[in-house]
Amino acid sequence: MSFIKLKDGTRLWYEEKGEGTPIVFLHGWLGSSWHFRNQMDYFSKAFRVFVLDHKGHGKSDRPEDAAYTISDFAKDLDQVLDQLIGNEKVVLAGHSMGGMIALTYATNPKFRKRLKGLILLSTAAKFENPGLDEFVVLIRKGEMTIVDRGLVESILISIAFNAKYVETHEDIITEFIEEVMKNAEFVAFKTAICIVDSYNLEDQLSEIDVPTLILTGGEDAFIFPEESEVLHHKIKNSELKMFSPNIGHMIQFEAVDECNKTIENFLKKLQ
Repeated sequence: MSFIKLKDGTRLWYEEKGEGTPIVFLHGWLGSSWHFRNQMDYFSKAFRVFVLDHKGHGKSDRPEDAAYTISDFAKDLDQVLDQLIGNEKVVLAGHSMGGMIALTYATNPKFRKRLKGLILLSTAAKFENPGLDEFVVLIRKGEMTIVDRGLVESILISIAFNAKYVETHEDIITEFIEEVMKNAEFVAFKTAICIVDSYNLEDQLSEIDVPTLILTGGEDAFIFPEESEVLHHKIKNSELKMFSPNIGHMIQFEAVDECNKTIENFLKKLQ
């Protein structure tokens, strides 16, 4: 466990474990590297695994003047890879917003030369969820706070996890809520608005030519499974796996064994 410093002086927290092909796990919005608690030990037996807290998230610094855009997160990631991995090829595994960062990285002509493979979990080339439009309007107006325990417990949990998992994994849900509540409101707001207003890579997906694994939950209520089908259709060297039944957005928790095995099989084919 350590910190790495970016050119702007911001410190990002990361953890490294294992040896072999580097695989970097990128967490989603309101998350942290804690989201990959089930993957760190599993994959470090055969690979060099990194988990990273994005700027403003987890244990990393939270500069108030930062933009917190997806493109900036991808630039930060490239600095991190320069320092930690050098010129060695790397596999990026991004969940939700982390997948958006990975896609942004993979469609950047300068950055994508570093990639050996891409793993996209519960993510999309653009964010569309009409059921959340009303909340976005209230957030813009300042009439709703994102990092609010009541909101997290009543809304975020229900769209992040399927109901069966919530009922049977109270300890994980409690810890998930506590992790979310560590976030700063201004980071949550800036990042959410950027994703809604500015993030759209649909026209650039055909530029991705590295082997790509796309994973989704059949009952994802946050980023719909259809978005993964779009990714699979437009990324030519890709394979798609949908986990069901009763698997929602947090597939690395809800379908942990099958998710890990599917990723492991994909990684073995890259070696």
